[in-house]
Amino acid sequence: MLNAKKIEKAVTHYASHKDESVRANLRAFAPALLKAAELRARLDRPAPEWSDQEIKSAALGRASLLSARAPEIDPGQFLEAAGEIAAALRGGLGPQESGALEAVDFSAYADASALQLAARDPMAWLAEVEEKAAGLPALDSYVLPVLGLTLRVFLEAAADAASRRIDPLIRDYAHHNRPLRCPVCGSEAAVACVAETQSNGSVKRLYCTCCGADWLFERIRCAHCGTQVVSDLSYVHDEADEEHRLHLCRHCGSAFPTVFSKDSERFTPEVEEIVMSGLEAFYAGQPRR
Repeated sequence: MLNAKKIEKAVTHYASHKDESVRANLRAFAPALLKAAELRARLDRPAPEWSDQEIKSAALGRASLLSARAPEIDPGQFLEAAGEIAAALRGGLGPQESGALEAVDFSAYADASALQLAARDPMAWLAEVEEKAAGLPALDSYVLPVLGLTLRVFLEAAADAASRRIDPLIRDYAHHNRPLRCPVCGSEAAVACVAETQSNGSVKRLYCTCCGADWLFERIRCAHCGTQVVSDLSYVHDEADEEHRLHLCRHCGSAFPTVFSKDSERFTPEVEEIVMSGLEAFYAGQPRR
């Protein structure tokens, strides 16, 4: 979940990262992440009351919980939150980028009808935003992140409650694969984390940075296509950094960002996404064998 203390600790830890593009993105986006964490605490609201059957269906990857029942999002509150997050982000940008972001009218993407879609199907809403805003300066770099982070503020309470209810159902799955897509909002996972537990050894979880949900996942399985063919799966990482790895899948060609966490107190999926972008960019430019 969006946690200001963890975000601050993670950003401080990576402040001297060797990749300048990673350092620049952390400087730019950290204030927005911290503002979102503040708003999340201020605008906390109860989760929808999903039935046991709806929870089970989501745990099996059959239907996302938000498609069955979603929280209501007040357009006024959403626009106010988007304005605060955008202002926090502008503080870390250059004059040209800051001016382009300041000129954006977020109300064009956040009326009552649009936010109903956003709550039920976040990725469909973001696709509509992208279509409406095609050609807008800084769309991919700043406008979509602001809107996505604002939506996260309003969905995370539901995602957190849902994750706690789903976890016991998929902890000991022996005959069903765990879901590839987020069981709460249906989005693709953004990052995986492998961490030691007190009773179950190393455990892998997938994290959705769209709504904030997380769920258990098989260690030897592609998080993109789901294959479990061991010979198709491998890891690649910087020799100087074994903590951050890409889980490569020869079956589908994906390279899924995976963190082998040594400190749970600073693991923050949103920060790790930024940190992993450097390794992803480097790997994308390498010749394939």
